[in-house]
Amino acid sequence: MTLKRGDLVRWVTDHKMYQSNGDVLIGLDPNYMYGIIMEVSKVDPNAVIVFSYKKGGKWEILNLIHDDFEVLSGGV
Repeated sequence: MTLKRGDLVRWVTDHKMYQSNGDVLIGLDPNYMYGIIMEVSKVDPNAVIVFSYKKGGKWEILNLIHDDFEVLSGGV
């Protein structure tokens, strides 16, 4: 998948509930944050700068591999 400017993305920030499975916690009912990709790194195509609309607007730096975000719709 090629990330591009204008893509709408979402990523998990935390979970509303957790379930214990032995000594491991499993997140249930995730809370998502949404944003628009404003810039894709020229060095690492998996790294992007995102403008999110939660809490009056916030800039985020995300990496597709580490932050596990998903593209909801493509931009222009």
